[in-house]
Amino acid sequence: MTIDQAHKSLTFIAILAALTLVMTSSIVSPAFAIKRFFNCMTDIANKHGELTVDDVNTCYDKEYHTGSYASHIHSTSTSSGSVGGGGTSASSHK
Repeated sequence: MTIDQAHKSLTFIAILAALTLVMTSSIVSPAFAIKRFFNCMTDIANKHGELTVDDVNTCYDKEYHTGSYASHIHSTSTSSGSVGGGGTSASSHK
C-alpha cells in the first residue's frame, strides 16, 4: 500500500465517520423531543386531572419551538375560514 492509497483510505473513513455522526444526530434529536413532549403532557394531566387541546399545543410549542399558541389559532382559523368559506359559497352559488 502506497502513501497515496493510505491517504485516500483515511480520507474515505473520515468522510464516512462524519456522515454517520451527522445522520445519527439528526435521527436521535427528534426522538428526545417527542419524549419531552409526552412528558410535558403527562405532567400537565397529572397536575390538573385533565388535558386540553390548549395544553397539548403549549407542550408542542415548548418542545418544538414553533411559536406561541396564539399564532396557531390565527393561522388555523384563517386557513380554515378561507377554505371552508370558499367551498361553501361556491356550492351555494351553483
